[in-house]
Amino acid sequence: MALIINHNLMADNAARNLEDHYQGLGMRVRRLSSGLRVGTAADDAAGLAIRELMRSEIRALHQGVRNATDAVSMVQTADGALEVIDEKLIRMKELALQASTGTYNSDQRAMLNNEFQAMAMEIQRISRAAEFNGVKLLDGSLDRALFCGDDKPTGGSLIHFGTSNFEEEDYYHLDIPQAGLEGLQLGTTIPGHIRRLDEVMENGVTQSLGSGVIPVAYIPRGAVNVAISITTGGMDDDLQLFSRTGRHLAGTLIADDPVTPAPGSNEFVWNANGIDAGNVDDQFITERNGFYAYAQYNASGLNDNLAGYDPAGGATTECNDMEITYSGDGDRFDGSVNNGTVAGGMQVERIHIDEAPDDLLLFSIGTGSFWVTATWDSVPEVSYSTVNGMQVADISTQESAQKAVEQLDASITIKDTIRAGLGAMQNRLENTATNLQIQAENMQAAESRISDADVALEMTEFVRGQILTQSATAMLAQANSLPRMAMQLIGG
Repeated sequence: MALIINHNLMADNAARNLEDHYQGLGMRVRRLSSGLRVGTAADDAAGLAIRELMRSEIRALHQGVRNATDAVSMVQTADGALEVIDEKLIRMKELALQASTGTYNSDQRAMLNNEFQAMAMEIQRISRAAEFNGVKLLDGSLDRALFCGDDKPTGGSLIHFGTSNFEEEDYYHLDIPQAGLEGLQLGTTIPGHIRRLDEVMENGVTQSLGSGVIPVAYIPRGAVNVAISITTGGMDDDLQLFSRTGRHLAGTLIADDPVTPAPGSNEFVWNANGIDAGNVDDQFITERNGFYAYAQYNASGLNDNLAGYDPAGGATTECNDMEITYSGDGDRFDGSVNNGTVAGGMQVERIHIDEAPDDLLLFSIGTGSFWVTATWDSVPEVSYSTVNGMQVADISTQESAQKAVEQLDASITIKDTIRAGLGAMQNRLENTATNLQIQAENMQAAESRISDADVALEMTEFVRGQILTQSATAMLAQANSLPRMAMQLIGG
């Protein structure tokens, strides 16, 4: 090798190696001090991207565990309220049995009935007051069955625990049936001016109804084989059937356009009476009309644009295990005569209900008078007392007390079914939380293998880096002294 003085190549080489070793030593210090193998994207580009995705899922899983455990607390709150209701029902049955025997007179039964009604009102108060973090639990607003499917956003409480938004994997609905007097079939809050079907009409007798929006009657829970038909003389008239939650079960849909529809539309009668999709909740779906306080309009009507009356049958739907068949003229208003005209210029519209699992509301909407006929196999009769605006089962007579005993047996079964469902849901939520914790733990282990520094390995590399740095420093010092040999030759 030539001896030169313009360039010290050995010193340059030693300096480069020293810089490399020093940078490596710095990386080991950073990893050991942070505990992370991947501190920057440059450490492991692919590993960092995978790690961040894993961290996102881990955080989501931990939040899912909290969501599930919060839901467990919600279920326990509801179950605690039902436990108190259980005590009230047992006491009510005890009172009903006492009043049903022949050893008491009417005055004594009246005293028993006072306590009976007090227990009933406490059940109603608990069902309305029970809540968790502002969410009502037993008033029926979490009962998706009342809304007849998944299309009612206010029905049920969606418990989200997964990392994505797939119904099969990441969430399910917490359903809690109504556990007040209505849900337990011990009473009803139907307004006094809306009467039962059998109180408004005689079975099989035709009567006339006028124009406008008229709450005809409510069809009580348990009514069997109810058939209602109207006959009109060329006017635009319609029957409407609703659940008390606002579910539209039969009849033409309410127009979205607040302006009276043009000829040919099938929603004329609604708009002609000042009701459209924009104001239906305020002007129609009201407690005064018999709807629940939390009810909202649901536009999933049975007969979406039916073309004409079908004498052979009609459209059929199911709601809460109830089959409803509707056949009608579709209310197509063309300025003169509706579609579906039959002999004599009359139109016929029919609704049939196999068995009502809940109180249903029947309305007539028309622009002229028409005739309505209702028939039924049975409409259940329960003896009620009116307390605080609510009709409640009564034990003031021996006969009513005997009926109340039977009803209380059914109510206790309903309550037990609700509690059993809550218990099963609590077990499911607890299992869900455990499963999520296991998922998060294993995901954390995988993320750790990518992200965390192996202290033993890093310490070994740190010591190696120290030795190499010291060696490179010593050799750089030696290389910097080599040009002196050239100076010795020059100086002779």
